Amino acid sequence: MGIIEEKLKLLPDKPGSYQMLDKNGTIIYVGKAKNLKNRVRSYFHGAHNLKTTKLVSEIADFTYVICENELEAYVLEINLIKEYDPKYNILLTDDKTYPYIAITSEEHPRLIVTRTKKKRRNARYFGPYPNVRAARSTADLLNRIYPFRKCNNIPKEPCLYYHMHQCLAPCINKEKFDYTDYKNKVASFLNGNGDDLIKHIEAEMETLSNNLEFERAIEYRDLLNSIKSTLAHQKIAINDLTARDYIGVYVDDEDVSIDIIITRVGNIVQNHQTILSLYDDPAETVIPYLLQFYELNEKPKEICLTGIEVPNLEEIIGISFADVKLGKKKELLDMALANAKFNLENKRNIYKNQVLKKMETVEELGKILGIDAPMRIEAFDNSNLFGEYPVSAMVCYINGKPAPKEFRKYHIKSVVGANDYESMKEVVYRRYYRLLIEESTMPDLIIMDGGEIQVHAAEEIINSLGLEIPIMGIQKDDHHKATILYFEDRFINIDKNSKVFLLLADISQKVHDFAISFFRSEKTKGLFSSRLDGVKGLGKARKEMLLKEFITIDAIKKAKVEELVQLKIPENVAVELLAHLNAEETK
Repeated sequence: MGIIEEKLKLLPDKPGSYQMLDKNGTIIYVGKAKNLKNRVRSYFHGAHNLKTTKLVSEIADFTYVICENELEAYVLEINLIKEYDPKYNILLTDDKTYPYIAITSEEHPRLIVTRTKKKRRNARYFGPYPNVRAARSTADLLNRIYPFRKCNNIPKEPCLYYHMHQCLAPCINKEKFDYTDYKNKVASFLNGNGDDLIKHIEAEMETLSNNLEFERAIEYRDLLNSIKSTLAHQKIAINDLTARDYIGVYVDDEDVSIDIIITRVGNIVQNHQTILSLYDDPAETVIPYLLQFYELNEKPKEICLTGIEVPNLEEIIGISFADVKLGKKKELLDMALANAKFNLENKRNIYKNQVLKKMETVEELGKILGIDAPMRIEAFDNSNLFGEYPVSAMVCYINGKPAPKEFRKYHIKSVVGANDYESMKEVVYRRYYRLLIEESTMPDLIIMDGGEIQVHAAEEIINSLGLEIPIMGIQKDDHHKATILYFEDRFINIDKNSKVFLLLADISQKVHDFAISFFRSEKTKGLFSSRLDGVKGLGKARKEMLLKEFITIDAIKKAKVEELVQLKIPENVAVELLAHLNAEETK
C-alpha cells in the first residue's frame, strides 16, 4: 500500500476516469469521478460492502486520466470499459449500453437514436451519449430542423410531418433528393460545431419570448440545454472515425513525460503514460520511444503532437502528422499535455516523499549503530558451488534507495576452493584500493551479507588500507532471512516490523539475488564452454558467441555448417565442432 498511499496524497481535485490495476498490471475496474481525490481515496479508507472489499483487496496500483468535466469522465469510462472489459465492471458491460445518434444510409435517410452500431451497416454514428434524454431531445430537435424521413416504412400518403415541413414526403414525391447538405450540417453539429445552431435557437427563443409564447420558448430553452449537454461530451468521442493518437510531451530539466491518448472509431480507448530520463536533446529521447511504441502497438492513421518540436517526425515514424490548432482535436491534445505534466509532477512528489522516508530510515539506522547517518551504503555477498565458479557482488544504496549504476560484479581470482573469508578479503581489497587510487567517493557504511567471519575479513582489509569505514554484518537463518545485526563485536536485535529492519532486509536480499544471478550466469557459461573444449580453433570468444546465439548445446547440434560459418566461425572449425558434439552424444 506504500506507493498507493503516496499517490492518494497527490490526487487532483478534478474530474476524470480512474483505473484500478491488480498485481499483474491488469485493469480490473474502471470508474469516473467528479472529484478524483475524494472518489479514489474512498476505496482505501472506511468500510465497504463485500463486493467493494473484494475489489480493494486485489488493487495493487491505480492510474487516472484528468478530464475537463464529469460528463467527459463518464464517456471515457464507458469507452475504457468496452476496451478492457474489467472483471469488476460486469454491470456496466451488460446489454444496457449507451445510445448513439445515427444517420442511416438509406436512399431517404432517417436520423434516429440507437443502442447498437452493428445492425445498421454504413450508417454514420455519433456518440455514445451518457445522457439518454439529451440524445433523444437533440435528435428530435435536428429532425425538426432538417427534413429527414421520420417513418420506418414509407407509407402511401403523406403524414403530419410533411405538413409541418419536417419531411420531404418521399411517399408521394418520387423525385430523387440530395440529403448531403443536411447530413453535413447534422454531422458538423454532432461533431461539436454547434455555434450556428445554438445562435439560431437562442434567436428563436428570444422571438417567442417577445411574442409572449412562453411555453414554446421554454421548450426551446430545454432543447438548448440538451444541445449544450450533448456537445460537452464530444471532446471524448471524436466522430470523424479516424484512428488517431494525441501525444502530449512535457519536458523539464530532468525528465520527459509522455501521455498518449489513443482514439479508435471516434472514441478514446486507451491512455498511455510514461516518463523518461532526459540525457540528451528532448527530441532524441522522444523519437526512439515512439518508434518502439509503434513497433509494439497498432499504428493509427494520424498522430498529433504538442509540447515539443520533432523535425521530420512523419517521415521517421511513418505515420501521417496532423497539425492541430483548433476545435475538439486541439482540446484533446491539450488534455494529453496536461496529463503528461500532472503525471510527472505526481511521480516526482511521490519519489520525493519516498526519499524523505528512506532518509529518515537511514538516520534511524545511524542512531542504532551510533554513527552518522550512512547515506551511501555498500553491501557484499559471495556465491560459489563447492568452490567452483566463485563470484562476489556488491550493491550500493544512496539515501536509502538502490543505485543500480553503482552495482559491481567480481570474479574471485586469487582464492582456490570454497574459502569465504579469503574471497571476501580479495573483493573488499579490490573495491576500496581502486576507490583510493581513483579518489572516488567512499561509503558511509559497509554491510557484509554474513556474520562475524565476513565482518572481520572486511575489517582486516579496511584497516590495512588506512581507511575508517564502519562495517556491519547481517546474520541469516537457514532460510536466508535476516535475523540479527553484528557491529563492533556486538549483536544487535531490532524490531522486525521496523523500517530499519525492512531496509536492511531489502539490502540483504538485493545483494544476495545479484550475486546468485551472476553465479548462475557464470556457471551456465562454464558448463556450456566445458562441453565445447577440445575443438581446435574454438576459443573463449567464439564459445561466448555461440552461447549468446544458440543458448543450448542441443541448438548447436541442430545447426548447419552454413549457419556457423555465417557467425564467422571457419568452415573447418564448424565441421569439427559438429562432429565433436555428435561423437559426445554417441559416447
